Amino acid sequence: MITKNVREAPPKHRREATRPPPGQRVLIARAMARSALSLVALLLLYYLLPFDRPYRDGVHAGLGIALAVALLAFAGIIGVQIRRIARSAYPGLRAAEAFAVSLPLFLLIFAGTYFVLGREQACAFTQAMTRTDALYFTLTVFTTVGFGDIAPVTQTARIITMIQMIGNLVVIGLVARIFLGAIAAGIRRRAGREPE
Repeated sequence: MITKNVREAPPKHRREATRPPPGQRVLIARAMARSALSLVALLLLYYLLPFDRPYRDGVHAGLGIALAVALLAFAGIIGVQIRRIARSAYPGLRAAEAFAVSLPLFLLIFAGTYFVLGREQACAFTQAMTRTDALYFTLTVFTTVGFGDIAPVTQTARIITMIQMIGNLVVIGLVARIFLGAIAAGIRRRAGREPE
């Protein structure tokens, strides 16, 4: 008897075991929608906020203060997200949503900084910086692709780029690890409340 090499479909119960229950699918869809809407809102803010106010004390001091305040606010947002993840009924889902919002926010902070620096000092980069150019440069630094078409030239631009490089490592390594720890804490907290 010749048999064909045909894969049998897995039993229905195995397929169903890999799918989240309908209630969780709704939660996942909502989290994805909130993340997408947050990204759109952040991008709209980035492209629509007026970054054309000149710095009175010079670009170095004003931009440095603005970047420091933005990064402190970002750290505060991360702190709030960690507490929310640990207290959430679905900590993994909450962490994914938090990361999907936090990472673009981090990148847009630097894109805005590069845009303002490029506008205030035309020689800061190898070419003039539009908002899209600044976002592109931010992403090439973050992904370590570094095409070389845009590069920091002045000391200020290089320092800010180095700060982003260090920040990239912190966001990828430390923040991701902290989020994972918050997920574990949330799961332990949830397991302690549920009867076995």
